Amino acid sequence: MIGVTGHRDLVEAEEPLLERAVEAFFRDLSARFQDLPLLVTTPLAEGADRLVARVAQRLGIPLNILLPMPREIYQNDFVGASAAVFDEMLALGEVIELPLLEDVRQADDSITPIARDAQYEYLGIYLAAHSHVLLAIWDGKASPAPGGTAQVVRFHQENVVHLISGVGVRSAIDFSEDESDLAYHIACSRVSAGPPLAGLSPGEAAWLTRDDLQPRTSAMPQRYVEVFQQQERLNRDLQVAGLPADADGLLPAEADASVAADIGGLATAVDSLAVRFQRRALRTLRTLYVLAALTGISFIVYADFPDQDAMIWAYLLLLALGYTLYLLERRGAWYRRYVDYRGLAEGLRVQGYWAMAGVHMEVPTEFAHDRYMRREELSLGWIRNVMRFAGRRSDAATADAPPAALGRVIQHWIDSEHDYYQRRFREHVEHIRNIGRLSVAGFATGLAAAGVLALFQHSMSDASANILIAVMVGLPFIATVRASYAERICERELVAQFAHMARIYANAHRLLKTTEDAAEQRGILRALGEEALQEIGQWVLRQRERPVSGDQLFRTG
Repeated sequence: MIGVTGHRDLVEAEEPLLERAVEAFFRDLSARFQDLPLLVTTPLAEGADRLVARVAQRLGIPLNILLPMPREIYQNDFVGASAAVFDEMLALGEVIELPLLEDVRQADDSITPIARDAQYEYLGIYLAAHSHVLLAIWDGKASPAPGGTAQVVRFHQENVVHLISGVGVRSAIDFSEDESDLAYHIACSRVSAGPPLAGLSPGEAAWLTRDDLQPRTSAMPQRYVEVFQQQERLNRDLQVAGLPADADGLLPAEADASVAADIGGLATAVDSLAVRFQRRALRTLRTLYVLAALTGISFIVYADFPDQDAMIWAYLLLLALGYTLYLLERRGAWYRRYVDYRGLAEGLRVQGYWAMAGVHMEVPTEFAHDRYMRREELSLGWIRNVMRFAGRRSDAATADAPPAALGRVIQHWIDSEHDYYQRRFREHVEHIRNIGRLSVAGFATGLAAAGVLALFQHSMSDASANILIAVMVGLPFIATVRASYAERICERELVAQFAHMARIYANAHRLLKTTEDAAEQRGILRALGEEALQEIGQWVLRQRERPVSGDQLFRTG
Protein backbone atom coordinates (compact mmCIF):
# COMPACT_ATOMS: atom_id res chain seq x y z
CA MET A 1 0.00 0.00 0.00
CA ILE A 2 1.62 3.20 -1.27
CA GLY A 3 0.17 6.39 0.18
CA VAL A 4 0.78 9.55 -1.84
CA THR A 5 1.44 12.98 -0.40
CA GLY A 6 2.94 15.90 -2.25
CA HIS A 7 2.75 19.53 -3.25
CA ARG A 8 0.05 20.93 -5.49
CA ASP A 9 2.17 23.63 -7.13
CA LEU A 10 4.83 21.56 -8.89
CA VAL A 11 7.04 23.23 -11.45
CA GLU A 12 5.70 22.09 -14.82
CA ALA A 13 9.17 21.70 -16.36
CA GLU A 14 10.11 19.19 -13.63
CA GLU A 15 7.08 16.95 -14.04
CA PRO A 16 8.64 14.58 -16.64
CA LEU A 17 11.61 14.12 -14.30
CA LEU A 18 9.32 13.43 -11.35
CA GLU A 19 7.24 10.98 -13.36
CA ARG A 20 10.36 9.02 -14.26
CA ALA A 21 11.37 8.90 -10.59
CA VAL A 22 7.92 7.66 -9.57
CA GLU A 23 7.89 5.04 -12.31
CA ALA A 24 11.34 3.82 -11.28
CA PHE A 25 10.11 3.55 -7.69
CA PHE A 26 7.09 1.47 -8.69
CA ARG A 27 9.09 -0.77 -11.00
CA ASP A 28 11.75 -1.39 -8.34
CA LEU A 29 9.15 -2.42 -5.74
CA SER A 30 7.34 -4.67 -8.23
CA ALA A 31 10.57 -6.38 -9.25
CA ARG A 32 11.84 -6.82 -5.70
CA PHE A 33 8.57 -8.05 -4.16
CA GLN A 34 6.92 -9.97 -6.97
CA ASP A 35 4.37 -11.63 -4.68
CA LEU A 36 3.32 -8.33 -3.12
CA PRO A 37 1.05 -6.43 -5.55
CA LEU A 38 1.02 -2.64 -5.30
CA LEU A 39 -2.00 -0.54 -4.36
CA VAL A 40 -1.69 3.27 -4.59
CA THR A 41 -3.80 5.56 -2.41
CA THR A 42 -4.13 9.17 -3.56
CA PRO A 43 -6.48 12.10 -2.76
CA LEU A 44 -6.31 13.31 -6.41
CA ALA A 45 -5.43 16.90 -5.57
CA GLU A 46 -3.60 18.89 -8.24
CA GLY A 47 0.10 18.37 -8.64
CA ALA A 48 1.77 15.35 -7.02
CA ASP A 49 -1.42 13.36 -6.32
CA ARG A 50 -2.51 13.36 -9.93
CA LEU A 51 1.02 12.90 -11.29
CA VAL A 52 1.40 9.66 -9.31
CA ALA A 53 -2.10 8.55 -10.34
CA ARG A 54 -1.18 8.96 -14.02
CA VAL A 55 1.98 6.91 -13.61
CA ALA A 56 0.11 4.18 -11.70
CA GLN A 57 -2.58 4.05 -14.39
CA ARG A 58 0.05 3.75 -17.09
CA LEU A 59 1.67 0.82 -15.24
CA GLY A 60 -1.63 -0.91 -14.50
CA ILE A 61 -1.37 -0.39 -10.73
CA PRO A 62 -4.81 -0.16 -9.04
CA LEU A 63 -5.81 3.00 -7.20
CA ASN A 64 -7.69 3.79 -4.02
CA ILE A 65 -8.94 7.37 -4.17
CA LEU A 66 -9.08 8.79 -0.64
CA LEU A 67 -11.11 11.97 -0.23
CA PRO A 68 -10.60 14.12 2.90
CA MET A 69 -14.32 14.88 3.14
CA PRO A 70 -17.56 14.04 1.30
CA ARG A 71 -17.14 14.46 -2.44
CA GLU A 72 -19.69 17.26 -2.78
CA ILE A 73 -17.62 19.38 -0.39
CA TYR A 74 -14.16 18.35 -1.54
CA GLN A 75 -14.85 19.08 -5.21
CA ASN A 76 -15.36 22.75 -4.29
CA ASP A 77 -11.56 22.93 -3.88
CA PHE A 78 -11.20 22.62 -7.66
CA VAL A 79 -12.42 25.01 -10.33
CA GLY A 80 -12.47 25.10 -14.12
CA ALA A 81 -10.28 22.57 -15.88
CA SER A 82 -8.97 21.20 -12.59
CA ALA A 83 -12.50 20.30 -11.49
CA ALA A 84 -13.11 18.52 -14.80
CA VAL A 85 -9.89 16.53 -14.43
CA PHE A 86 -10.86 15.61 -10.85
CA ASP A 87 -14.26 14.31 -11.97
CA GLU A 88 -12.64 12.32 -14.77
CA MET A 89 -9.95 10.76 -12.56
CA LEU A 90 -12.48 9.60 -9.95
CA ALA A 91 -13.26 6.74 -12.31
CA LEU A 92 -9.69 5.40 -12.04
CA GLY A 93 -10.27 3.54 -8.78
CA GLU A 94 -12.42 2.86 -5.75
CA VAL A 95 -13.38 6.03 -3.88
CA ILE A 96 -13.18 6.17 -0.09
CA GLU A 97 -14.67 9.27 1.54
CA LEU A 98 -13.61 10.33 5.01
CA PRO A 99 -16.64 11.61 6.94
CA LEU A 100 -16.67 15.00 8.63
CA LEU A 101 -15.08 14.84 12.06
CA GLU A 102 -17.87 16.93 13.58
CA ASP A 103 -21.22 18.32 12.52
CA VAL A 104 -19.61 21.23 10.73
CA ARG A 105 -21.49 21.23 7.43
CA GLN A 106 -22.93 24.67 6.75
CA ALA A 107 -26.16 25.63 5.02
CA ASP A 108 -24.40 26.26 1.71
CA ASP A 109 -22.92 22.72 1.74
CA SER A 110 -19.47 23.94 2.80
CA ILE A 111 -17.42 23.85 6.00
CA THR A 112 -15.45 26.47 7.88
CA PRO A 113 -11.77 27.05 7.05
CA ILE A 114 -10.68 25.64 10.43
CA ALA A 115 -12.83 22.55 9.91
CA ARG A 116 -11.40 22.14 6.41
CA ASP A 117 -7.85 22.29 7.80
CA ALA A 118 -8.80 19.62 10.34
CA GLN A 119 -10.17 17.41 7.56
CA TYR A 120 -6.94 17.74 5.60
CA GLU A 121 -4.96 16.88 8.70
CA TYR A 122 -7.16 13.84 9.22
CA LEU A 123 -6.60 12.89 5.59
CA GLY A 124 -2.86 12.90 6.18
CA ILE A 125 -3.25 10.86 9.35
CA TYR A 126 -5.50 8.30 7.68
CA LEU A 127 -3.26 8.10 4.62
CA ALA A 128 -0.09 7.62 6.65
CA ALA A 129 -1.73 5.12 9.02
CA HIS A 130 -2.94 2.95 6.13
CA SER A 131 0.25 3.00 4.06
CA HIS A 132 3.12 0.57 4.09
CA VAL A 133 5.24 3.15 2.29
CA LEU A 134 4.52 6.88 2.19
CA LEU A 135 5.52 8.31 -1.20
CA ALA A 136 6.30 11.99 -0.62
CA ILE A 137 6.95 14.35 -3.56
CA TRP A 138 8.24 17.08 -1.29
CA ASP A 139 10.64 19.98 -1.35
CA GLY A 140 12.05 18.80 1.99
CA LYS A 141 11.20 22.02 3.80
CA ALA A 142 9.30 22.20 7.08
CA SER A 143 5.87 23.80 6.99
CA PRO A 144 3.20 24.56 9.62
CA ALA A 145 0.33 24.03 7.16
CA PRO A 146 -2.11 21.47 8.67
CA GLY A 147 -2.37 18.46 6.41
CA GLY A 148 0.47 19.72 4.22
CA THR A 149 3.12 17.40 2.86
CA ALA A 150 5.66 18.25 5.57
CA GLN A 151 3.09 17.62 8.29
CA VAL A 152 2.01 14.29 6.78
CA VAL A 153 5.62 13.10 6.67
CA ARG A 154 6.10 14.25 10.24
CA PHE A 155 3.03 12.41 11.47
CA HIS A 156 4.10 9.29 9.58
CA GLN A 157 7.41 9.26 11.40
CA GLU A 158 6.74 11.00 14.72
CA ASN A 159 2.94 10.88 15.32
CA VAL A 160 2.77 14.66 15.69
CA VAL A 161 -0.62 16.31 15.08
CA HIS A 162 -1.95 19.81 15.69
CA LEU A 163 -5.70 20.16 15.25
CA ILE A 164 -7.57 16.96 15.99
CA SER A 165 -5.69 15.11 18.72
CA GLY A 166 -8.21 16.24 21.34
CA VAL A 167 -5.58 16.13 24.08
CA GLY A 168 -2.89 18.49 22.88
CA VAL A 169 -0.55 18.82 19.96
CA ARG A 170 0.72 15.25 20.02
CA SER A 171 -0.83 11.86 19.86
CA ALA A 172 0.67 9.08 21.95
CA ILE A 173 4.38 8.89 21.12
CA ASP A 174 5.85 5.47 20.56
CA PHE A 175 9.61 5.32 21.07
CA SER A 176 9.90 1.74 19.89
CA GLU A 177 11.10 0.74 16.45
CA ASP A 178 8.27 -0.34 14.21
CA GLU A 179 7.35 -0.53 10.53
CA SER A 180 5.12 2.57 10.37
CA ASP A 181 7.74 5.22 9.51
CA LEU A 182 8.97 4.12 6.08
CA ALA A 183 8.78 6.89 3.45
CA TYR A 184 10.18 7.37 -0.03
CA HIS A 185 11.11 10.97 -0.71
CA ILE A 186 11.35 12.42 -4.21
CA ALA A 187 12.63 16.00 -4.06
CA CYS A 188 10.89 18.69 -6.10
CA SER A 189 10.64 22.44 -6.55
CA ARG A 190 7.51 24.49 -5.93
CA VAL A 191 6.12 27.45 -7.80
CA SER A 192 5.42 29.22 -4.52
CA ALA A 193 8.64 28.30 -2.67
CA GLY A 194 11.34 27.80 -5.27
CA PRO A 195 13.89 24.98 -5.39
CA PRO A 196 14.01 22.16 -2.83
CA LEU A 197 15.87 22.28 0.46
CA ALA A 198 19.58 23.01 0.15
CA GLY A 199 21.46 19.84 -0.67
CA LEU A 200 18.58 18.28 -2.60
CA SER A 201 18.06 18.26 -6.36
CA PRO A 202 14.72 17.91 -8.20
CA GLY A 203 14.07 14.23 -8.93
CA GLU A 204 16.56 13.03 -6.32
CA ALA A 205 15.09 10.13 -4.35
CA ALA A 206 15.87 8.43 -1.05
CA TRP A 207 14.29 6.29 1.66
CA LEU A 208 13.41 8.08 4.90
CA THR A 209 13.02 6.52 8.35
CA ARG A 210 13.30 7.86 11.88
CA ASP A 211 16.64 6.14 12.33
CA ASP A 212 18.88 8.55 14.22
CA LEU A 213 22.06 7.34 12.56
CA GLN A 214 20.87 6.85 8.97
CA PRO A 215 17.51 8.56 8.47
CA ARG A 216 18.13 8.94 4.72
CA THR A 217 19.41 6.00 2.63
CA SER A 218 19.61 5.16 -1.04
CA ALA A 219 18.45 1.55 -0.46
CA MET A 220 15.52 0.32 1.58
CA PRO A 221 16.85 -0.72 5.02
CA GLN A 222 17.01 -4.48 5.38
CA ARG A 223 14.67 -4.58 8.37
CA TYR A 224 11.81 -3.30 6.19
CA VAL A 225 12.72 -5.70 3.39
CA GLU A 226 12.19 -8.56 5.85
CA VAL A 227 8.76 -7.19 6.81
CA PHE A 228 7.65 -7.16 3.16
CA GLN A 229 9.11 -10.62 2.61
CA GLN A 230 6.89 -11.91 5.42
CA GLN A 231 3.87 -10.40 3.66
CA GLU A 232 4.98 -12.09 0.44
CA ARG A 233 5.15 -15.44 2.26
CA LEU A 234 1.56 -15.01 3.43
CA ASN A 235 0.43 -14.26 -0.14
CA ARG A 236 2.24 -17.32 -1.47
CA ASP A 237 0.76 -19.56 1.21
CA LEU A 238 -2.73 -18.26 0.46
CA GLN A 239 -2.24 -18.86 -3.26
CA VAL A 240 -0.88 -22.38 -2.79
CA ALA A 241 -3.64 -23.32 -0.35
CA GLY A 242 -6.36 -22.06 -2.67
CA LEU A 243 -8.51 -21.10 0.31
CA PRO A 244 -11.94 -19.56 -0.27
CA ALA A 245 -12.20 -15.91 0.72
CA ASP A 246 -15.54 -16.03 2.53
CA ALA A 247 -16.39 -14.67 5.95
CA ASP A 248 -18.12 -17.72 7.37
CA GLY A 249 -16.74 -18.84 10.71
CA LEU A 250 -14.90 -15.88 12.19
CA LEU A 251 -17.48 -13.12 11.71
CA PRO A 252 -21.28 -13.20 11.66
CA ALA A 253 -22.84 -13.54 8.23
CA GLU A 254 -24.60 -10.21 8.78
CA ALA A 255 -21.31 -8.27 8.80
CA ASP A 256 -21.13 -5.11 6.72
CA ALA A 257 -20.03 -5.82 3.15
CA SER A 258 -16.66 -4.06 3.45
CA VAL A 259 -15.96 -5.71 6.81
CA ALA A 260 -16.96 -9.14 5.50
CA ALA A 261 -14.91 -8.80 2.31
CA ASP A 262 -11.81 -7.04 3.65
CA ILE A 263 -11.51 -8.44 7.17
CA GLY A 264 -13.83 -11.43 7.51
CA GLY A 265 -12.74 -13.19 4.33
CA LEU A 266 -9.05 -12.62 5.03
CA ALA A 267 -9.44 -13.70 8.66
CA THR A 268 -11.11 -16.94 7.57
CA ALA A 269 -8.39 -17.69 5.02
CA VAL A 270 -5.56 -16.94 7.46
CA ASP A 271 -7.27 -18.97 10.20
CA SER A 272 -7.42 -21.94 7.82
CA LEU A 273 -3.73 -21.49 7.08
CA ALA A 274 -2.96 -21.43 10.80
CA VAL A 275 -4.86 -24.68 11.33
CA ARG A 276 -3.07 -26.27 8.38
CA PHE A 277 0.41 -25.38 9.64
CA GLN A 278 -0.54 -26.27 13.22
CA ARG A 279 -1.49 -29.78 12.12
CA ARG A 280 1.69 -30.10 10.09
CA ALA A 281 3.84 -28.87 12.96
CA LEU A 282 2.13 -31.12 15.52
CA ARG A 283 2.43 -34.16 13.26
CA THR A 284 6.10 -33.38 12.83
CA LEU A 285 6.63 -32.86 16.55
CA ARG A 286 4.82 -36.08 17.49
CA THR A 287 6.78 -38.02 14.89
CA LEU A 288 10.03 -36.58 16.24
CA TYR A 289 9.20 -37.63 19.79
CA VAL A 290 8.13 -41.11 18.65
CA LEU A 291 11.41 -41.43 16.78
CA ALA A 292 13.25 -40.19 19.87
CA ALA A 293 11.52 -42.82 22.00
CA LEU A 294 12.24 -45.56 19.46
CA THR A 295 15.85 -44.40 19.23
CA GLY A 296 16.22 -44.72 22.99
CA ILE A 297 14.56 -48.11 23.04
CA SER A 298 16.76 -49.42 20.23
CA PHE A 299 19.85 -48.31 22.12
CA ILE A 300 18.60 -50.00 25.31
CA VAL A 301 18.02 -53.23 23.41
CA TYR A 302 21.45 -52.96 21.81
CA ALA A 303 23.14 -52.33 25.13
CA ASP A 304 21.24 -54.69 27.43
CA PHE A 305 20.33 -57.73 25.34
CA PRO A 306 22.83 -60.23 23.93
CA ASP A 307 23.15 -60.85 20.21
CA GLN A 308 21.48 -57.57 19.30
CA ASP A 309 24.38 -55.87 17.53
CA ALA A 310 22.15 -55.08 14.54
CA MET A 311 20.13 -52.72 16.72
CA ILE A 312 22.92 -50.16 16.45
CA TRP A 313 21.91 -49.75 12.80
CA ALA A 314 18.30 -49.26 13.80
CA TYR A 315 19.50 -46.66 16.30
CA LEU A 316 21.47 -44.80 13.64
CA LEU A 317 18.64 -45.02 11.09
CA LEU A 318 16.06 -43.67 13.55
CA LEU A 319 18.41 -40.88 14.57
CA ALA A 320 19.02 -39.96 10.91
CA LEU A 321 15.27 -39.97 10.17
CA GLY A 322 14.59 -37.74 13.14
CA TYR A 323 17.33 -35.30 12.20
CA THR A 324 16.12 -35.15 8.58
CA LEU A 325 12.59 -34.38 9.71
CA TYR A 326 13.94 -31.78 12.11
CA LEU A 327 15.80 -30.06 9.25
CA LEU A 328 12.68 -30.11 7.07
CA GLU A 329 10.71 -28.42 9.85
CA ARG A 330 13.37 -25.79 10.28
CA ARG A 331 13.41 -25.09 6.57
CA GLY A 332 9.62 -24.95 6.28
CA ALA A 333 9.21 -23.05 9.57
CA TRP A 334 5.85 -24.77 10.00
CA TYR A 335 5.52 -24.02 13.70
CA ARG A 336 6.59 -20.40 13.27
CA ARG A 337 4.09 -19.96 10.46
CA TYR A 338 1.34 -21.50 12.56
CA VAL A 339 2.12 -19.08 15.41
CA ASP A 340 2.31 -16.05 13.11
CA TYR A 341 -0.87 -16.88 11.21
CA ARG A 342 -2.74 -17.63 14.43
CA GLY A 343 -1.66 -14.22 15.75
CA LEU A 344 -2.78 -12.52 12.54
CA ALA A 345 -6.13 -14.34 12.43
CA GLU A 346 -6.92 -13.34 16.01
CA GLY A 347 -5.90 -9.75 15.31
CA LEU A 348 -8.20 -9.67 12.29
CA ARG A 349 -10.99 -11.20 14.36
CA VAL A 350 -10.84 -8.38 16.91
CA GLN A 351 -10.50 -5.81 14.12
CA GLY A 352 -13.58 -7.21 12.42
CA TYR A 353 -15.72 -7.23 15.54
CA TRP A 354 -14.67 -3.68 16.35
CA ALA A 355 -15.60 -2.58 12.83
CA MET A 356 -18.98 -4.31 13.03
CA ALA A 357 -19.79 -2.74 16.40
CA GLY A 358 -18.57 0.74 15.42
CA VAL A 359 -15.78 0.70 18.01
CA HIS A 360 -13.12 3.38 17.56
CA MET A 361 -9.98 4.12 19.51
CA GLU A 362 -10.02 6.77 22.23
CA VAL A 363 -7.23 8.63 20.42
CA PRO A 364 -8.56 9.78 17.00
CA THR A 365 -5.17 9.26 15.36
CA GLU A 366 -5.11 5.52 16.14
CA PHE A 367 -6.75 2.51 14.52
CA ALA A 368 -7.09 -1.18 15.32
CA HIS A 369 -3.65 -2.09 13.95
CA ASP A 370 -2.04 0.48 16.26
CA ARG A 371 -3.25 -1.49 19.30
CA TYR A 372 -1.61 -4.78 18.31
CA MET A 373 1.93 -5.55 19.50
CA ARG A 374 2.80 -1.89 18.98
CA ARG A 375 5.94 -2.02 21.09
CA GLU A 376 7.24 -5.34 19.87
CA GLU A 377 9.96 -6.31 17.44
CA LEU A 378 9.90 -4.95 13.91
CA SER A 379 9.78 -8.44 12.41
CA LEU A 380 6.14 -8.68 13.55
CA GLY A 381 5.27 -5.44 11.78
CA TRP A 382 4.02 -7.40 8.78
CA ILE A 383 0.99 -8.44 10.88
CA ARG A 384 0.10 -4.79 11.47
CA ASN A 385 0.69 -4.13 7.77
CA VAL A 386 -1.88 -6.77 6.83
CA MET A 387 -4.35 -5.21 9.27
CA ARG A 388 -3.68 -1.79 7.68
CA PHE A 389 -4.75 -3.26 4.37
CA ALA A 390 -7.77 -5.04 5.81
CA GLY A 391 -9.06 -1.89 7.53
CA ARG A 392 -8.52 0.53 4.67
CA ARG A 393 -12.27 0.89 4.04
CA SER A 394 -13.95 0.05 7.33
CA ASP A 395 -11.73 2.44 9.30
CA ALA A 396 -13.22 5.32 7.33
CA ALA A 397 -16.70 4.66 8.71
CA THR A 398 -17.35 6.66 11.87
CA ALA A 399 -21.14 6.29 12.08
CA ASP A 400 -22.42 4.38 15.09
CA ALA A 401 -23.37 0.78 14.41
CA PRO A 402 -27.11 0.04 14.62
CA PRO A 403 -28.27 -1.67 17.82
CA ALA A 404 -28.91 -4.92 15.95
CA ALA A 405 -25.28 -5.08 14.75
CA LEU A 406 -24.03 -4.33 18.26
CA GLY A 407 -26.19 -7.10 19.64
CA ARG A 408 -24.92 -9.60 17.07
CA VAL A 409 -21.32 -8.77 17.97
CA ILE A 410 -22.03 -9.30 21.67
CA GLN A 411 -23.72 -12.62 20.98
CA HIS A 412 -21.29 -13.93 18.38
CA TRP A 413 -18.09 -12.68 19.99
CA ILE A 414 -18.58 -12.52 23.75
CA ASP A 415 -20.97 -15.40 24.37
CA SER A 416 -19.42 -17.87 21.92
CA GLU A 417 -15.83 -17.09 22.95
CA HIS A 418 -16.70 -17.46 26.63
CA ASP A 419 -18.22 -20.89 25.97
CA TYR A 420 -15.23 -21.88 23.81
CA TYR A 421 -12.60 -21.02 26.42
CA GLN A 422 -14.54 -22.71 29.23
CA ARG A 423 -14.88 -25.89 27.17
CA ARG A 424 -11.22 -25.91 26.16
CA PHE A 425 -10.15 -25.32 29.76
CA ARG A 426 -12.10 -28.34 30.97
CA GLU A 427 -10.81 -30.53 28.14
CA HIS A 428 -7.17 -29.65 28.75
CA VAL A 429 -7.43 -30.09 32.52
CA GLU A 430 -8.80 -33.61 32.03
CA HIS A 431 -6.17 -34.37 29.39
CA ILE A 432 -3.34 -33.30 31.68
CA ARG A 433 -4.73 -35.43 34.49
CA ASN A 434 -4.81 -38.50 32.25
CA ILE A 435 -1.26 -37.90 31.05
CA GLY A 436 -0.16 -37.42 34.64
CA ARG A 437 -1.67 -40.76 35.60
CA LEU A 438 0.15 -42.48 32.73
CA SER A 439 3.46 -40.84 33.70
CA VAL A 440 3.08 -41.91 37.32
CA ALA A 441 2.25 -45.44 36.18
CA GLY A 442 5.35 -45.50 33.96
CA PHE A 443 7.70 -44.32 36.70
CA ALA A 444 6.06 -46.61 39.26
CA THR A 445 6.45 -49.62 36.98
CA GLY A 446 10.07 -48.74 36.35
CA LEU A 447 10.67 -48.37 40.08
CA ALA A 448 9.00 -51.70 40.75
CA ALA A 449 11.21 -53.35 38.12
CA ALA A 450 14.28 -51.85 39.77
CA GLY A 451 13.13 -53.17 43.15
CA VAL A 452 12.60 -56.69 41.83
CA LEU A 453 15.99 -56.61 40.15
CA ALA A 454 17.68 -55.45 43.34
CA LEU A 455 16.09 -58.19 45.44
CA PHE A 456 16.33 -61.15 43.08
CA GLN A 457 19.12 -60.39 40.60
CA HIS A 458 21.33 -63.21 41.89
CA SER A 459 18.63 -65.84 41.49
CA MET A 460 17.15 -64.88 38.13
CA SER A 461 18.34 -65.66 34.63
CA ASP A 462 20.22 -63.20 32.49
CA ALA A 463 17.23 -62.93 30.12
CA SER A 464 14.87 -62.02 32.96
CA ALA A 465 17.36 -59.50 34.33
CA ASN A 466 17.73 -57.89 30.93
CA ILE A 467 13.96 -57.57 30.59
CA LEU A 468 13.73 -55.91 34.00
CA ILE A 469 16.57 -53.54 33.09
CA ALA A 470 14.78 -52.62 29.87
CA VAL A 471 11.53 -51.93 31.78
CA MET A 472 13.41 -50.08 34.53
CA VAL A 473 15.11 -47.76 32.00
CA GLY A 474 12.63 -47.74 29.13
CA LEU A 475 9.36 -46.79 30.86
CA PRO A 476 10.78 -43.78 32.75
CA PHE A 477 12.55 -42.76 29.54
CA ILE A 478 9.27 -42.87 27.60
CA ALA A 479 7.54 -40.95 30.41
CA THR A 480 10.30 -38.33 30.25
CA VAL A 481 9.91 -38.01 26.49
CA ARG A 482 6.17 -37.54 26.93
CA ALA A 483 6.76 -34.89 29.61
CA SER A 484 9.15 -33.12 27.27
CA TYR A 485 6.49 -33.18 24.54
CA ALA A 486 3.93 -31.73 26.96
CA GLU A 487 6.34 -28.94 27.85
CA ARG A 488 7.06 -28.30 24.18
CA ILE A 489 3.40 -27.84 23.25
CA CYS A 490 2.77 -25.83 26.44
CA GLU A 491 -0.06 -27.99 27.78
CA ARG A 492 -0.07 -26.38 31.24
CA GLU A 493 0.44 -22.92 29.79
CA LEU A 494 -2.59 -23.47 27.57
CA VAL A 495 -4.70 -24.39 30.59
CA ALA A 496 -3.71 -21.15 32.32
CA GLN A 497 -4.36 -19.17 29.16
CA PHE A 498 -7.78 -20.72 28.62
CA ALA A 499 -8.72 -20.04 32.24
CA HIS A 500 -7.54 -16.44 31.96
CA MET A 501 -9.45 -15.80 28.73
CA ALA A 502 -12.59 -17.46 30.11
CA ARG A 503 -12.49 -15.04 33.06
CA ILE A 504 -11.99 -12.07 30.75
CA TYR A 505 -14.99 -12.96 28.61
CA ALA A 506 -17.08 -13.78 31.68
CA ASN A 507 -16.33 -10.33 33.10
CA ALA A 508 -17.12 -8.67 29.77
CA HIS A 509 -20.39 -10.58 29.59
CA ARG A 510 -21.28 -9.45 33.11
CA LEU A 511 -20.45 -5.80 32.39
CA LEU A 512 -22.40 -5.77 29.14
CA LYS A 513 -25.46 -7.03 30.97
CA THR A 514 -25.33 -4.05 33.36
CA THR A 515 -25.87 -1.40 30.69
CA GLU A 516 -27.98 -0.82 27.63
CA ASP A 517 -26.11 2.33 26.63
CA ALA A 518 -24.51 1.70 23.21
CA ALA A 519 -21.53 3.98 23.89
CA GLU A 520 -20.75 2.15 27.13
CA GLN A 521 -21.11 -1.19 25.42
CA ARG A 522 -18.68 -0.14 22.69
CA GLY A 523 -16.27 1.01 25.40
CA ILE A 524 -16.45 -2.43 27.00
CA LEU A 525 -15.88 -4.09 23.62
CA ARG A 526 -12.89 -1.84 22.99
CA ALA A 527 -11.35 -2.75 26.37
CA LEU A 528 -12.05 -6.43 25.77
CA GLY A 529 -10.48 -6.31 22.32
CA GLU A 530 -7.38 -4.60 23.65
CA GLU A 531 -7.03 -7.24 26.36
CA ALA A 532 -7.49 -10.01 23.80
CA LEU A 533 -4.92 -8.43 21.47
CA GLN A 534 -2.45 -8.10 24.32
CA GLU A 535 -2.93 -11.72 25.35
CA ILE A 536 -2.55 -13.14 21.85
CA GLY A 537 0.41 -10.83 21.21
CA GLN A 538 2.20 -12.11 24.30
CA TRP A 539 1.40 -15.68 23.28
CA VAL A 540 2.89 -15.11 19.81
CA LEU A 541 6.07 -13.68 21.31
CA ARG A 542 6.42 -16.55 23.80
CA GLN A 543 5.94 -19.16 21.09
CA ARG A 544 8.35 -17.49 18.70
CA GLU A 545 11.03 -17.59 21.39
CA ARG A 546 10.64 -21.32 21.86
CA PRO A 547 12.95 -23.64 19.90
CA VAL A 548 11.49 -25.11 16.75
CA SER A 549 10.27 -28.69 16.79
CA GLY A 550 13.05 -31.05 17.72
CA ASP A 551 15.59 -28.50 18.94
CA GLN A 552 15.32 -29.79 22.50
CA LEU A 553 15.75 -33.38 21.36
CA PHE A 554 18.90 -32.72 19.38
CA ARG A 555 20.34 -30.34 21.96
CA THR A 556 20.00 -32.78 24.84
CA GLY A 557 19.82 -36.21 23.20
